[in-house]
Amino acid sequence: MPDTKVKDRARSSALLGPIAAMSRLAPPRLRQRLQRISDVVVDVEVQVEDAFSHDGEPNAKGGGRPPYAFISYLAFVIVPFLATSLYYAFIASDQYIAEARFAVRSIADEAVKDDVDSSVMSTRPVSQDAYIVTSFIHSTEILERLSKKIDYRSVFSGSTTDFLSRFSREGTKEQLLKYWDNQVNTSIDGPSGIVTLRTRAFTPADATRLAELIISESETLINELSERAQKDVEARFGKEVERTSELYRAALLALNKFQNSSRLLSPESQATETGKLLAGLLQRKLEVDSRLFVLKQTNVEDSPAYQQLKLNKQSVEAQIEKLHAEMTGADNANANLAKSFVRFSQLETDRRVAESLYEIARQNLDTAQAQAVRQALYIVVFVQPSVPQDSLYPHRISTPLLVLLALTIGWTTIALIWASVEDHRL
Repeated sequence: MPDTKVKDRARSSALLGPIAAMSRLAPPRLRQRLQRISDVVVDVEVQVEDAFSHDGEPNAKGGGRPPYAFISYLAFVIVPFLATSLYYAFIASDQYIAEARFAVRSIADEAVKDDVDSSVMSTRPVSQDAYIVTSFIHSTEILERLSKKIDYRSVFSGSTTDFLSRFSREGTKEQLLKYWDNQVNTSIDGPSGIVTLRTRAFTPADATRLAELIISESETLINELSERAQKDVEARFGKEVERTSELYRAALLALNKFQNSSRLLSPESQATETGKLLAGLLQRKLEVDSRLFVLKQTNVEDSPAYQQLKLNKQSVEAQIEKLHAEMTGADNANANLAKSFVRFSQLETDRRVAESLYEIARQNLDTAQAQAVRQALYIVVFVQPSVPQDSLYPHRISTPLLVLLALTIGWTTIALIWASVEDHRL
């Protein structure tokens, strides 16, 4: 029994020769894992062989049971591994990566400072808009826009591209978008809002061209968003400006019409002038009354001077009564100065209110436009896409090793389960 297990271990070591050969090219950490897996595979093969042969000895006819562990390992691990190695070594097309980095930013007023540069505009990151851009890059909208500038189906389905990597020209939009997501990768750095764009293509020029076009369409999208925001602001506050402008124009027209019909430029100034005239007449009447009183005390009431002063007094009183009538409207209520003053006050109040509303609407519009300008978005590209010189994909060594590792782990797991089941049957 020990000799049989030793032979099994020797055969397993020979079976795992490809793993040992590939492990020499693998990194140290991966090499240690492959060595551990090799040891496990040896033990598992021994257990599986014992489970299949029941007693581990050849049968009476001299022929042993078929080496199921060896055959299964060869079929499910070695053959796929060799096929993968051949594909990545001789068939897989080189893929080049063009990388660009940019940030979506908006202009904002810097806080007022004591220095002379307090009016300089500063920038701030806008991470939410960065997510909008990355979502746009991975949408069918950008594919439709790019189709007008580049035939990306030809880029991904060239005749020189291997059959597993190329995209079928007859593929649907959904399939193209899935393939596009695999060839175009974006990532956002949370704190800074920097967007990293990587495009993969089968020639360096195509990878660079794709990155440039994606950045160009992203800038177009950002400009459209900014213009749309400004138009929304103008439409919203512009209507209020038009409404208040019409009110102000109607108030001015009504006031002008009243001034023309009443022939009064301003009832206030007219009342002031009338008040001055009335004050002068009252003063003159006092002077005449004083002189009449003096003449009356001297008993010269029959004198011509006294009679002249008396007539002068009557004339002054008539003028005073006329001015009083104009101001109070005792004689003609429709044309009196008091009524005109009331009407003028109403029209002037309407004009001032309409003017204030118009000024507020204009101020709100100017403020909203300035705010929209400060929030205008733009893309800052600080790492331009350059033409790659070396192909980074595919990984011709690490990928087959990872496939071998995954297949070996899967096969080992299944073998352990099968051996456990066989042990329970005995």
